[in-house]
Amino acid sequence: MADAAADEATTASPISSRDGEDVMSPSNYRMSTQAIKSVDELLAKDAEDESLRRYKEQLLGSAASGDRGDANDTRRVVVEEFKVEFEDGREDIVYNLDTLEGAEHMRTTPFVMAEGSRYRFAISFRVNQAIVSGLRFRNKVKKTVLSTSDKIVLGSYAPRSENYVFVFPRHEWMEAPSGLFYRGKYMGRFIFADDDRVEHLKLFYTFEIKRG
Repeated sequence: MADAAADEATTASPISSRDGEDVMSPSNYRMSTQAIKSVDELLAKDAEDESLRRYKEQLLGSAASGDRGDANDTRRVVVEEFKVEFEDGREDIVYNLDTLEGAEHMRTTPFVMAEGSRYRFAISFRVNQAIVSGLRFRNKVKKTVLSTSDKIVLGSYAPRSENYVFVFPRHEWMEAPSGLFYRGKYMGRFIFADDDRVEHLKLFYTFEIKRG
């Protein structure tokens, strides 16, 4: 699979840049997400600066006004949906992952694509209670001697009830390989983890490339 960059499908952006530092204002105000996990702590820092306070509230979105996600869900990051989208308008392949049963269904139910298909992935997730720092997605695919691996750094996210969505590749489509050598079943594994090395989701899946 080609290297890819993450893309936000919602209007809210992650609260940090991909180099691991939070860009809090146009005047290059920065703070480390390693030290700040609490929305309240982030809002309280340099609270006397009115313009910065407004900027942080805009950046944090609904979390700044008290929306911290699902108070009854102890999971920090909940990956709710994995979707395969096709450029030619073929029906999306969708897996619901917010339960153990859903994750098991994806593991045991391979999806199929024709060789030469142009496709991309879309993943929907939500964040509860606290800021998650350095969220990243790792995807590894293997077939006999073939192996590819992608690592995508998404950034840091504030909690909220609304889902975040990222689509990759961002500006293009991946293409399934063609030819006899590439047909057959593939095994994949993807991991959602953060800077604290917490694995929020680790999932194995399979898919098959068939002759078009």
